[in-house]
Amino acid sequence: MSIRNRLTLQFGLLASLVLGIAAMAIYLLSADYRKDEFAQRMQSRGENTAKLFIQVEEVDENLLDIIERDNPIRLPEEEIIIFDSNDSIIYRTAGDYTAIPTAYFLDQVRAESLVSSELGKREMVSFLFTDKQDRFVVVVSAIDVYGRSKLSNLLQVLLSVMVLGMLSFFIAGRIYAERALNPIKQLVSEITGISVSNLDVRANEGNGQDELAQLAIAFNAMLVRLEAAFKVQRNFIANASHEMRTPLTAISGQLEVLQMKERTTEQYRSAVSSVLNDIHNLNLLANRLLLLAHAGTDAPEASFKPVRLDEILWEARADLCRAHPEYVVDVDFDVSLPDPESLTVNGSDVLLRTMVLNLMDNGCKYSEDHHVMVKVGVEEGYGRLIFADQGIGIAEEDRPHIFEPFFRAEGSRKRDGHGIGLSLVSRIVDLHKGSIQMASMVNKGTHFTVLLPLNKSVSI
Repeated sequence: MSIRNRLTLQFGLLASLVLGIAAMAIYLLSADYRKDEFAQRMQSRGENTAKLFIQVEEVDENLLDIIERDNPIRLPEEEIIIFDSNDSIIYRTAGDYTAIPTAYFLDQVRAESLVSSELGKREMVSFLFTDKQDRFVVVVSAIDVYGRSKLSNLLQVLLSVMVLGMLSFFIAGRIYAERALNPIKQLVSEITGISVSNLDVRANEGNGQDELAQLAIAFNAMLVRLEAAFKVQRNFIANASHEMRTPLTAISGQLEVLQMKERTTEQYRSAVSSVLNDIHNLNLLANRLLLLAHAGTDAPEASFKPVRLDEILWEARADLCRAHPEYVVDVDFDVSLPDPESLTVNGSDVLLRTMVLNLMDNGCKYSEDHHVMVKVGVEEGYGRLIFADQGIGIAEEDRPHIFEPFFRAEGSRKRDGHGIGLSLVSRIVDLHKGSIQMASMVNKGTHFTVLLPLNKSVSI
């Protein structure tokens, strides 16, 4: 069942239920009112008759029958019986509609003063009438023809109103559902028209306040992320293909040259060394691409564990110096640092070591003296790492793009690299809920400041 039909049905049923409860309440209250009003009329008729017969000496049974026969306020099929204290009938109107009450019933009336009962359609009121001479029991019964007719007519009216009301409610519910779902229908139409080729199109956000507007805003925000992801993906594929094509072309070219004629052993050794170097660069590029893809997902968070930054620093320093003996990495710990345990963060040791290694490698690679200083400290619940070098620096126009994949600043293109390192560093920092800032001056050096949230379970 569609939402439109479900809303129509729910609206109609709810409104019909309210209308039905109201109609039932009206009918029941009217029935109670008719019953009480007719009982009062019967009691009034019985009291008037008892007064005439008992308290007026000139009125006997025959005269009272004549008076009651022509009484305009006589009730339909009315019957009045008067009993004395000995349970003897002293007066009874013409007609034999009601059975003679038992002595037990008359004693009950004397005890309760007023008793109401029904015998099918016939209603009866029995009450105690007290006179100076005796205590009488008056039993009045009649059929409320007019009251029941009005009540029956009221029931027919209420049922007719119920049927018409339910039809009206279902029609109104249909119109209401159409109007309520029309913005959703329009939003679905707009969303359906958005594809990979036009991710720049946005859904109408309406008034920007109601739930549909919030849905449209959330969807547009998702489109922004998707558009950015697709752009990054396209750039990634294009740049990765280009970067991988270069060493592959170099390898194939060198091998083809070797096949053209016989070479000396030294020439073969030199060519093999060059090919191995290109393969090493290709392998390094592939590993970084894999790390970049790995850091671009949220999955690694599930494997995070407490990691000490000082241990990561020493391990990365040892790896870098082993690969490049000419590099110099100095590590300076802040004197205000309580103890190494305070540098514990929650994260991936592999990704964090890759981040530190890249920043150390960049600092040494782009410095003439191949030297980088790493300062370690704590700042308001964050572990702080500062990587400072005195290298070539980064031009102002290149600074907004340094964390983009495969981007290489103008001054760095003369040195080996693929433009992946800083992009990978940025993603690793974001994945660990940290931040990274850069300050640089051309030919003066560059400072990278990384803040990573410390593990709260470790006291500082």
